[in-house]
Amino acid sequence: MSRQVMPRVYELIDLIEDRSDPSAYFQNFDVSIRDEPSKAKVWLARERELQRLDLKSWSFLRSEARPYLTSRHASRGWEQLISILNQARAYNHLLDEGYQPISFIPRASSDGIKTPDLLGVLNGKNVLCEVKTINISEVEANRRNSGGVVSSMNLLTSGFFDKLSSDLLAAKKQMESYDNSVDVRRIVFIVPNFDDFLAEYKKNYFVQIDQHLAIKPIHGLDIVFYNQRTAFHCQVAMQNAAVVNEPG
Repeated sequence: MSRQVMPRVYELIDLIEDRSDPSAYFQNFDVSIRDEPSKAKVWLARERELQRLDLKSWSFLRSEARPYLTSRHASRGWEQLISILNQARAYNHLLDEGYQPISFIPRASSDGIKTPDLLGVLNGKNVLCEVKTINISEVEANRRNSGGVVSSMNLLTSGFFDKLSSDLLAAKKQMESYDNSVDVRRIVFIVPNFDDFLAEYKKNYFVQIDQHLAIKPIHGLDIVFYNQRTAFHCQVAMQNAAVVNEPG
């Protein structure tokens, strides 16, 4: 595996001045993707996602990711970095929906003001997209960090649904603050990470989320979930949201 195969991933690696720094991501990357086929598969998939961005969008996303390449949380690792890279998945979703051009929206210069992540155009009408990554709970993060015993539940917790509702409302507010025109489409693109590490109960989880959205709808938003490939992977569909199933 080489930078010819994953050129944009290696562009991120080249931004790290000292790859031996414990806080740096991509440590021993070349060796690990050689010896761990599953890891190589994950980053080859990421490369395909990044390759679909035009040069301007890739330059923007790379710049956004840069500070998080050497920012490691004590219990959560590099979650912020992965959350930034997940924006490429939303970009590609807009691309597949026929939006063109698509651009990342620079962050607001004023403190306290948050902008949505993406702007797209289709048939003269705008779409705004905010990307939200729902990460594992604090309890699960501490368990994984300490090497505790794995435990899986087939029911999502109230904490997950509280986070989901909070993210949806925050996304709606961000997009309406940026542009409150009546003819603007607003999409919130959600990448969930479940406490169930192998995602054995993933299908049940999406059913529960669908039921939650049916009971507590948030009007004025199109909700899209990204179904990441996992050990126990399955294609899913929802009635109250759209789903992008990661390809094999």
